Amino acid sequence: MTPNPNPTPPHPFRALVDQDVQPARYHVAFGPVVDGDVVPDDPEILMQQGEFLNYDILIGVNQGEGLKFVEDSLESEDGISASYFDFTVSNFVDNLYGYPEGKDILRETIKFMYTDWADRDNGEMRRKTLLALFTDHQWVAPAVATAKLHAEYQSPVYFYTFYHHCQTDARPEWADAAHGDEIPYVFGVPMVGATDLFPCNFSKNDVMLSAVVMTYWTNFAKTGWVGQRLVKGWAMVGPVGWLSGQLGFFVVSWKVEWSIEWSVGWLGG
Repeated sequence: MTPNPNPTPPHPFRALVDQDVQPARYHVAFGPVVDGDVVPDDPEILMQQGEFLNYDILIGVNQGEGLKFVEDSLESEDGISASYFDFTVSNFVDNLYGYPEGKDILRETIKFMYTDWADRDNGEMRRKTLLALFTDHQWVAPAVATAKLHAEYQSPVYFYTFYHHCQTDARPEWADAAHGDEIPYVFGVPMVGATDLFPCNFSKNDVMLSAVVMTYWTNFAKTGWVGQRLVKGWAMVGPVGWLSGQLGFFVVSWKVEWSIEWSVGWLGG
């Protein structure tokens, strides 16, 4: 074997370690691996084929789940410019869509769908619709698709939308309920008070909301049904809309300060 007269010199180990490797944006850092054994196929395909355990499920999203994708790159408190909106949408498509064909059409479609045409020159509205884009892609669309697939196979499904977040100086005033903002209410933190993990200014309304959320969660865990137990000051209103023929929306609200929207899959009953 003739040796290569011009071998490529090896890269020093330190040069490799010092590289600034940027992870792909708009993806979670982990996910299921299709290994052919534990996960025999793409989870979406398996669910479409009904290859999942037929349990009651409680699933939901927060109003502004995608906050982390926009809060570190905002231009100002007054919102974002049209050029920044266009750049971010283009970057979003380039990161997620692996085919060159159709990218321009996809970009323009997203811009059209996530533009408030009644207030298109409003920077704050552009920020709101950009947040909605990230929320819909990463959380809402997968959660709704999962709920609908379970419902199609006669699985009881409860779907909620959480709108409220506690008051804290660390959060911009314009921010909606972000990813994880329901956690203190699920575990009763407002009843104890602010902690290092949740440094919030909890009000009496926060305490009431936490009590109701814990009631719904524990009712579901014990009986498979969230129940319609009303707490003083609450009202159950619904249905006000539909995900499918078997999924109805219900709204539970405390005056106008916060609300939880429930989509209840009442199947076979």
